[in-house]
Amino acid sequence: MNIETAGVRLKKIRQERGLSLEDVHKKTRIHLNVLRAIEGDSISNLSPIYLKGFIKIYCACLGLDVKDFIGQNGQPQKPALNATVGRPIGARIEKRSSFIKDASIKLGAIRPLVNLKKIAIIAVIAIVAVFLVTNLFKFISSRPKTRLEKAKIAMPASVPKVPAAVPAQAVVQQTKISKDLTQGFTLGISARSKSWISVKIDGKIVFHGVLARSRSETWQAREKAELSLGDAGAVELQVNDQRFANLGRHGQSLKNIVINKDGLKISR
Repeated sequence: MNIETAGVRLKKIRQERGLSLEDVHKKTRIHLNVLRAIEGDSISNLSPIYLKGFIKIYCACLGLDVKDFIGQNGQPQKPALNATVGRPIGARIEKRSSFIKDASIKLGAIRPLVNLKKIAIIAVIAIVAVFLVTNLFKFISSRPKTRLEKAKIAMPASVPKVPAAVPAQAVVQQTKISKDLTQGFTLGISARSKSWISVKIDGKIVFHGVLARSRSETWQAREKAELSLGDAGAVELQVNDQRFANLGRHGQSLKNIVINKDGLKISR
């Protein structure tokens, strides 16, 4: 005598009522693979508690009494075993491995993947943080230098530091200015080649750095202008409209060049 299992009976009743597995799935929300496994009695890794719950839902969908499909011990009814071969009487042997893999549903696959979502969110936050920090460093390193930073150019090694005081024995060259400078004057400096210069107008430093080739600068002085040149042969001075081109030879440094109402004075 062939004793049918709970899964086989549920399948037969479903088919008699003209319902497909998709119809049962839509009504019960039980995964299709789980429904196939219940009808084929091939669930191996699902907890008995969850299996019992799925069968109760399935029976309720078909309007059946769950007691007719679950034994007194709470387990789904199973067929008698053939003592010779140890297999359920009338059970079909499924040979295709793909069906067995689909039917072996683990509880972990049914539950929401909460931990995986948390890991993904943390990974995205870490990537964004690294991207922001990297671009911040690139922006800081590539930003253009300010005018103050450009002005901080060290004096060439070949240019000696300006001494605090001019020695008493220093040679002084005095040149008269053609026009009266008591009412102030305009000082202009042009560079024939790159040269380091320092300019002080009425006691205030207005330029201290390298003047590029073919560049010129102009200042207005009320009483006095003081200059230091790293290369006297590379620059040309102009006081109002009077030019001074031969201040010294190329490579010669001059300190304490003074321009006032008395004229132009160079200490060598």
